[in-house]
Amino acid sequence: MDYEKKGRYIVDFPDIPKARQHQIEIEVDERRLNYSEVELGFNEERALQEAKRCLSCRRCLGCALCWAECKPEAINFEMEDEYFDIEADTVIISPGVERALDRTDKRFGFGSYPNVITDLHMDRMLSETGPSAGLVLRPFDGEIPSRIAFVQSYASTSPQMHNSALCFGINEAILVRAKLPQAEIQVFADDIEGFLKENEAAVKKLDRIDIRKGTVSAVEALDDQSLKLAAGSNGSEATETFDLVVLITQPQIPKDLKALTKSLGMDLAYASFLTEGSGLISTDKETVKLTAQG
Repeated sequence: MDYEKKGRYIVDFPDIPKARQHQIEIEVDERRLNYSEVELGFNEERALQEAKRCLSCRRCLGCALCWAECKPEAINFEMEDEYFDIEADTVIISPGVERALDRTDKRFGFGSYPNVITDLHMDRMLSETGPSAGLVLRPFDGEIPSRIAFVQSYASTSPQMHNSALCFGINEAILVRAKLPQAEIQVFADDIEGFLKENEAAVKKLDRIDIRKGTVSAVEALDDQSLKLAAGSNGSEATETFDLVVLITQPQIPKDLKALTKSLGMDLAYASFLTEGSGLISTDKETVKLTAQG
């Protein structure tokens, strides 16, 4: 690519997960004595593989260089949403959840320390189709972390919300354990007794994932961007150092869902869509139902 020859700031990681795809070209013998097109472009398989490499260098600078260098103009920052009118007998809303990252307390260093990420970032990191192709690594230097802390980053909330957040974070810790069998993994959370009692059988099966009751009062980045955590419990406080900190965030009703239910004349309670099991939840509108978020 042209921009790689311009000496711009491109971080070179030796473990980029996928090699660059090359265009299909006709054989040399087929090129003789004719004016046939030599470069045939990508077939579907190569196009998909190349698309999956997008941002695999794991460090987006927000420079819009991808937009400037994209000759086919596949990247368009000015693209606007289109709206369509559709008639249906029943509307099923899959609410999902969102996490307000701007509510994360500054004491955790999110946005200031590159090796402090959220559970949503870890979710993308764990995905085989994500920017690191499933590699769990430190954003600062691309190194594999050997000590990882999952930290509750929100204040007290409803039991349903708290249980949902902890389940999401601990499930991620289980997935990290599968990828990093030698890593030390700890989970710090408040008001954890109810969760541990409710999930006692599952907790006993955890493989070297230490769940601790405690409040992380401060996170400090060291010279090598490792992170020193100060955590307190039962009136005492201790410090530990980790390579990566994952903030367990609080799920909440998405703003778009609030606006949608309001426009439909519905009243959606704070945690009403967090239920056990699966299926559809009836609402006060006969033709509108919610999918359960277990």
